[in-house]
Amino acid sequence: MSSRFHSVYLIEEKCRGCTNCIKKCPTEAIRVREGKARINADRCTDCGECIRTCDNHAKAALTDPIEKAMEFRHSVAMPAPSFYSQFYTGIGDPEDTPDRVLGALMAIGFDSVFDVAEAADLMSYITRVYIEEHADGNPFISPACPAVVRLIQVRFPGLLERIIPIDPPARAAGKLARERISAALHIP
Repeated sequence: MSSRFHSVYLIEEKCRGCTNCIKKCPTEAIRVREGKARINADRCTDCGECIRTCDNHAKAALTDPIEKAMEFRHSVAMPAPSFYSQFYTGIGDPEDTPDRVLGALMAIGFDSVFDVAEAADLMSYITRVYIEEHADGNPFISPACPAVVRLIQVRFPGLLERIIPIDPPARAAGKLARERISAALHIP
């Protein structure tokens, strides 16, 4: 049994054993047993490909309801740059989209918003410096996507040393947000 937390899970009553998820899983973590898909936790990278390709909606991601975030003394929304593109309708000025999305996050109850793009810019700079200082003629791998890092851990462990040893943007954003908000609001 894997000790890692996994967000992907199977809704057995919806599974028809069709094998679509098996064909699309990049780590071969799914098998059909007794007519139902089974996810091997040791091989799963939580990439979500099985969720995307399951016509029966038998795979899902474990998430907390938005209300859970509001239980904290100060709730912070941290949208990634890709989040905004989900809301552009093609009507109006696309430059307005981030401001409208940020406003909507505040309107649903978040106390503040910290844009992950700020941390992504910082991590891009740190990445450039790291590559300049450690260039050896071989490519490096960005740690930005947790699913890619887990894929390497599961399928290509020989490449682990090529992952740049820095925080991914989302983690760096969390640290920056905590530091700034804690200081501004005098919250330990």
